Amino acid sequence: MTQLPLQTSASASRLVRLLAGWTEGEKATSAPRFAQRLGQLFDLPDSIRISSAHVKVRADHFAPPGLARDAVREEFFRLRAAIVRSALRSFIPGTGYARIRFPTPDPEATAAAASNPEPYLAFYAALQRDIDFRCRNLQAATRESVAGFSPALAQLCALDGALADPLAVHNRRFFAAVPRLLEKRIEVLTEQYRQALPQDGHDTDLWARTLETLRNNMQGLLLAEIETRLLPALGLIEALDEHTQR
Repeated sequence: MTQLPLQTSASASRLVRLLAGWTEGEKATSAPRFAQRLGQLFDLPDSIRISSAHVKVRADHFAPPGLARDAVREEFFRLRAAIVRSALRSFIPGTGYARIRFPTPDPEATAAAASNPEPYLAFYAALQRDIDFRCRNLQAATRESVAGFSPALAQLCALDGALADPLAVHNRRFFAAVPRLLEKRIEVLTEQYRQALPQDGHDTDLWARTLETLRNNMQGLLLAEIETRLLPALGLIEALDEHTQR
């Protein structure tokens, strides 16, 4: 099964590299003054909640839950693997397990109907909604578990919780740009297919191979998106590792 790596970063994430490859030649937008730009994402109530999360947790008010570090790590990786498995099943033809399935091509469809991007974009959007829900749940569960190991980790998890809701709104807007780039990728593959045929022609075998390329591209894109969405939860696991290795 395709796995997600443990070590990653936002600047070098697989999602950024993949989309950069698809949009090669387009002018990249710069992001100066990152702290100021990040601060603009939060309104006054958000800022108050974030400020409150910086209050230190007193050690005499701290009650560890008795969890082992390995148990927390194993549960995180188990649930992360379940998200990946569920996503991959959606791309397997003929599977009876998947609730969301890659569109089945109609062998009798015309070239125009076969190359309509809407079914594939709707499929990807449905997967996005599913992984958004599951990744946020995993982050919340990880936050609750990690918070029990020390006052410092409890404070970190409180800050993560304060950031979660306001950032979720912006994340949905940012990830909504991914299908637009996917649509451009579909257009490129469709154009390559059309150029390989006589005008207004249609070759079902060639189109099936084009769809296989699209399927692989979309699968890689979704795995990269899962990896990116889970960066905050992964950061909590890495903080737990660092704390317990001291």
